Amino acid sequence: MRILVVEPYYGGSHRAVLDALLPALPFEHDLLTMPARKWKWRMRGAAIVLADEVRRLHADGVRWDLVYASTFVNLPELLALSRPALDGVPCVVYFHENQLMYPVRHEAEWDFQFPLTNITSALVADACLFTTRWHLEGFVERIGPFLRQFPDFVPRDAGARIAAKSRVLPPPFDPAPFDAHSPVRGKRARIVWPHRWEHDKDPEAFFAAVHALADEGLDFEVVVAGQAFRDTAEAVRAMAERLGSRLAAIGEPEGRDAYAALLASADVAVSTARNEFFGLAMVEACYAGCWPVVPDRLAYPELYPAEHRYATPEELVARLRALVAERPAPGAARYLAEPFAAARLAPEYARVLAEVAGREL
Repeated sequence: MRILVVEPYYGGSHRAVLDALLPALPFEHDLLTMPARKWKWRMRGAAIVLADEVRRLHADGVRWDLVYASTFVNLPELLALSRPALDGVPCVVYFHENQLMYPVRHEAEWDFQFPLTNITSALVADACLFTTRWHLEGFVERIGPFLRQFPDFVPRDAGARIAAKSRVLPPPFDPAPFDAHSPVRGKRARIVWPHRWEHDKDPEAFFAAVHALADEGLDFEVVVAGQAFRDTAEAVRAMAERLGSRLAAIGEPEGRDAYAALLASADVAVSTARNEFFGLAMVEACYAGCWPVVPDRLAYPELYPAEHRYATPEELVARLRALVAERPAPGAARYLAEPFAAARLAPEYARVLAEVAGREL
């Protein structure tokens, strides 16, 4: 069995998941990617570029049993522009995220084409895979209200058609970089925030909490990891610098090994996300030895017991205060991450993909 894997946004969690999953699958594969830049342009135009490569491979004699595409692919366009290379080839769309549920800061600027791309890709696919049950149900629930904005000829059953061919299959991670670094704890409790520096991850809420602890005079330190973005970098750095000597590190580590070592040095990992369809960074932090503290919303209640969740900013401060005073044992929450290791999830992925392709394992 040979699969064509198409990822126009090959970076961040999208790249990490594919890099973990593909070597663990018992299939041959061809991976077509583009750099993780300008996501709106990727969704709008990547199919044109990638279809040329599909046709080239097909002309060289390559044939596929399955197409595996991310939500950054406009799948109907890719199939049409690639003809006849992908005619009759079953397709799977993996929903790392979706544009119907993504929090929009300025609704007047919302381009309806992005959620429509997700919907039409799901409609043309033979199967849709979602990171969590919350993600799948939230997407399906929003399809009807979104389509009712059509001025006429409103599609009536799109949500039901997509739900009927959808299932939950969590994204895997590669434990190898983290296995190379045993948890090492310093003299002070260390809190890590390992997220993209963007509004949907709500860095303001995180810094409000740690600033409150600092104002109380508690002795701890903070690490701010994750990818910086031009629009938010200055504000995040300004909030971080207010911590003074409590700021142990800031900035995206250079490479997975450095990132794993950084997580292994922390006691507590915090999410303040306003948008999270799974939260790979928090799962990796758990595996690296951190105690996770997450909001009681989004996909998190599906993945974390109540002792790791908070409902209000005040509760976040209280949980962090307690964890600074009594540091959790290194690796105490690792069991939460272990089910998502690539070796554990790969057999289920293989079974599902072979089933969609109509092939025997």
